[in-house]
Order: sequence, then C-alpha cells, then structure tokens
Amino acid sequence: MKENIFKIAIDQLNGVAITDEKGRYIYVNKSWSDYMGYDLNQIKGKYVHDVFPSTLVDEVLKIGKTLVGQPFIFENSIIKQGFCTYIPLFSNQKIIGVLVHVIFNQMEQAINFTDTINNMISNIEYYKQELRKIRGAKYSINNIIGESDLIKKLKAKIIKTANSNSSVLIEGETGCGKELVAHSIHDLSKRTSNPFIKVNCAAIPKDLIESELFGYEYGAFTGAKKGGKIGKFEMADKGSIFLDEINQLSHILQPKLLRTLQEREIERIGSEKSIPVDVRIIAATNIPLEKMVKDGTFRSDLFYRLNVIKIKIPPLRERKEDIPLIVKDAIQRLNFQLGMHISKVADEVNSRLMDYDWPGNIRELQNVVERAMNMSDSFILEWKDFQEYFDNKHLKKFRKTKHIENFHIKTIKKDFEKEVIIEALEKTGNNRTKTAEMLGISRTILYKKLKEYDL
Repeated sequence: MKENIFKIAIDQLNGVAITDEKGRYIYVNKSWSDYMGYDLNQIKGKYVHDVFPSTLVDEVLKIGKTLVGQPFIFENSIIKQGFCTYIPLFSNQKIIGVLVHVIFNQMEQAINFTDTINNMISNIEYYKQELRKIRGAKYSINNIIGESDLIKKLKAKIIKTANSNSSVLIEGETGCGKELVAHSIHDLSKRTSNPFIKVNCAAIPKDLIESELFGYEYGAFTGAKKGGKIGKFEMADKGSIFLDEINQLSHILQPKLLRTLQEREIERIGSEKSIPVDVRIIAATNIPLEKMVKDGTFRSDLFYRLNVIKIKIPPLRERKEDIPLIVKDAIQRLNFQLGMHISKVADEVNSRLMDYDWPGNIRELQNVVERAMNMSDSFILEWKDFQEYFDNKHLKKFRKTKHIENFHIKTIKKDFEKEVIIEALEKTGNNRTKTAEMLGISRTILYKKLKEYDL
C-alpha cells in the first residue's frame, strides 16, 4: 500500500527518475519517459552517465549533497533544455540512490525558480562562511580541488600536519592555493574552535607591521590611541596565526618574531611586560626561504624555527589532470555568484586548457573561467568564449620573438618594457606596490609607465 502511494505521488511530479547506489536507473515516471523518449524497460539497470554523459548523478553519489537547478541540454530528435535537481536518498545514514527531478516545461518559470533557489543557497553559503569566520578558518580541505596523486599526497600531509602543534612553512607559487592549505590545517586541528588570524606581511606598511603583530601601549608613540591596542598574536591566542608572504618581513622585525617563536611570549610596543601566547605559526612564501637565507635576505635561525614542517604545493602545470575538476568547481560556484546557468565546458576546452602552463596557477584558471562565462551566450562554454584571452597571450609571445628586424630599436625597447610590466602585474595580482618593487622602480614612475602604455 505504502509503495503504491509513493508511486502515485512520484507520478504526479514533472519528470522524475530514481537511481540505485551505483547510479543505475531503477525507476522513471511517465512524464520523464514522454519527454526524454525512453521508457523504463529500455533503460532500467543502465548507468545514467551512459545515457546522459553530462549527468551529475555520480557526483551526488560521491558527495552526498543535493544539487539544485542544474541546467542541462539533451539532444534526441530535437535539442531539449531543462533543469535538474539531484537529491541523494539515504537509509540508515548510507546513500542508497539519487532522485532526479527534471523541469523541462515552462522554461522561463523554471529559470526563475532556479534563480530563487540559487539565491537561497547563496545566502546560506554566505552565513555559513560568516560563521566560519567567527569560528576561525574560512576554508576546509574540501576546498582543495583535485584527484591527482600530487593532490592526494598534499591532502594526506595536511591531515597529518593538523595533528601537530609545530610551526608550518608553506611554499608555492603565486595563485597555487597556499591560503587554502593554511585554513585547512587550522580547520582540521584541535585549535579549530579558536581564532585563525591572517596577516599579509606584504600588505601592511613596514612602519606599522610591528604594532599590528604585537600591539602597543597608550603613549608608545605619537597617535597611539588611549588604552593601547592588542596585536594579532594576542588575538590568535589558543588558535593559529597565518603569516602570509613571510618572505616580505623586514630585517628589523625578523629577530622579534624569532623571540616570539622561541619564548612563546610577546611584548607590546612601549611595554616592558611580557605576555604569554599559545599560538601555532603557519607561514607561507612564494620564494624559497633557503634561497633567501643564502642571499642574506632572511635570517637562518628564523628560517629553521619556521621550517619545522614544510608543505610544498605543486604548481598547476605539474597536475594538469586536475584542470577539468577545477573548471567544473569554478562553474558551479560562479553560477551561484553571477546568477548564471552554465552546465559544463565542451570537451575541446578542457584539452586546450591542459595545453597551457598556467603561470598564475589556480587563480589564473578561475579568472579565465569567469571571463569565459561572461562572454558565453549558451549553457555550454565553447573554446570561442576563451579564445580572446589566449589570443592575447600568443600575441605577447609573438611580439617578443617574431619579426623584430622590422621594428625601430626604440620601438623594440618600448615593446619589451611594456611586456615586462604586464608580466610583473600578472605575477603580483595587479598589486602596484609589489610590481614597483619587483621592477626596482618607484610607484610614481610605475604609474607614469602605466599611463604611457595605456595599461
């Protein structure tokens, strides 16, 4: 009787299919059959991905989470469009299948419905993130996307590292995900319910960073506010402090940080009182500190204190097999953020993206995907949506290497200077201060050059 009632209820819905725990069809209702052109006898026991390669059933079986309003395009005798909601089915906390609800009639209403649901989910995600900010880490190990051997080894090391209280040094190129790793370590540690404080050593002016890290007492210097100020180390007590771009830390401050690591205590500026702090240090650098030690630009004793556990993040060019997964994740995230309904990328796109070396790593790839989504006029991202970005890349390479005999020497110098500035801007994430430092010029001169070259 219960089964009959259940079947009657399901048959009232507009397009329902049910799979088993392996992603094989076990039931489809009449509405689904009429539209898709398959009856139950034809597809029962078949894997959904064999019938519809773009399905997300396998992903839902893997993650055990509902995916709402996912756009799809189905080509049968004619092209059909719709939206799918995938709902995992559980029994005794074990996933036993997936219910797929397809909306294929009244497309405008379906889009509005999907937008509403996406907005709700986006709001939920926002509040979840705000809660994580209050608690500590904003990201978790699940935010590290990839299934390559290198990423599996990285995640295993993160989990192992999280169980320790020793200092951690994260090395990796710009844009490869050093911050994600730092957040993940804290999130998995025993300190997860305590503060996670981030300090960008490159972003804070050199004359302010000491007071930011260690705080100050009232009257310590002109402008010191009444009551003084606690520093980041005190704020991070019982938790973790993430010192990003530690390679930018000034020589003057390096011995003070070393003392904090050795003594587990700090002194506010203008005070002679030592304050004990229980803080785990997680530092990150995009330049190997060993090299800086050899060059005499970083203290060796501080390096050894930081380098108790080293985690080296592989650049994207060494794990290109992860690119399709990163692209897929970026599309799902950006669909919510941008209010779009992109379902996937064409096969050609993934193969072409894997041919590129990605000097800006994951950050560059995510930016390229977002750019393509804004250029697209379809549910599927085609290579033409990416074309302009890579044409510009090829043009830059052409300018540097081809037909230079046709140019006047002054033109060659200007073109080369322009390309160097462009490369420096890309490597610093368009940070003008860092770019000027990298080029060895003042910010004033840099701004003049940017205006001259219309950058």
